[in-house]
Amino acid sequence: MQSWEWGDVLEEDGHTVARNLCDESRTERAQALSVLMRLPFGQRYFYIPRGPVGATPEIEARMLKALTHATHTQQSRPLFFRVDAARQLPTSHFQLLPVTDVQPSTTLITNISADTEALLAAMHHKTRYNIRLAKRKGVTIEDGSIEMFYDLSSKTAARHGIRLHDRKHFEAIARHLNGEGDAPRALVKQAVHDGDVLASALCIDFGNTRTYLHGASADTKKDLMAPHLLHWSLMQDAKERGMKSYDWWGIAPEGQPEHRLAGVTRFKLGFGGERVSYPSTCDVVLRPFLYAAYTAIQRVRRASFL
Repeated sequence: MQSWEWGDVLEEDGHTVARNLCDESRTERAQALSVLMRLPFGQRYFYIPRGPVGATPEIEARMLKALTHATHTQQSRPLFFRVDAARQLPTSHFQLLPVTDVQPSTTLITNISADTEALLAAMHHKTRYNIRLAKRKGVTIEDGSIEMFYDLSSKTAARHGIRLHDRKHFEAIARHLNGEGDAPRALVKQAVHDGDVLASALCIDFGNTRTYLHGASADTKKDLMAPHLLHWSLMQDAKERGMKSYDWWGIAPEGQPEHRLAGVTRFKLGFGGERVSYPSTCDVVLRPFLYAAYTAIQRVRRASFL
């Protein structure tokens, strides 16, 4: 989410993206991709997804401090910076106010560098059974397309009342992360049975990690357990390409059965792995009076939906 390519995706979505570099020395370099988010009455804030990125948390904190100080000279300063740091930042430079998480606060990372038998052994026995059942029933895994993925995603979103990105967002991911001459970083795979697409997944490869970013499934032939075989195939394919980890991109934190991700968490945990927790999303406030008014309005809006 801090890559140049992801910034290109966001720009095509219509956002204004700033890419900043703090180069105090070769060993103290940090960077931050920030997204301008517009608010009513001409106000705005900057959002930093999973950043800043530097060698140490201290360097990342100094990068964030430099960014906030740089806005003091702007005629129309943002109200705040919203930060989804990848690790806990020291607060000696500023105050961090926890807010509702933007990105999942907890994810599951499966180590796929182990051999195949060890990976299967680490799974829940029901997951192993479902993988073999899908194979036995004739489910196959094929390369998919953004068009097919979006079609199935639209049906899944309508069925569960989920908000879905616009088609152009997914097309931008495929375009900007699959540059000419480079190994493709965005891929779509689908599970098929007798010509019916039963499940589809959009994944992103970056570094030594494959991230399961979006998924969709049909409301038919659920007894064939197609999603289990689909993810097992994705894990094996990533392993063959030399990747070490499979990031499931969000599960419910422990002890939160009512969490919005609770429904998919049991499925993901069945494949084995390690829970990884991120710091809470936080705001660095630059204009306290207007920020207080903004948060008050947000509380009223949330209460009106209850």
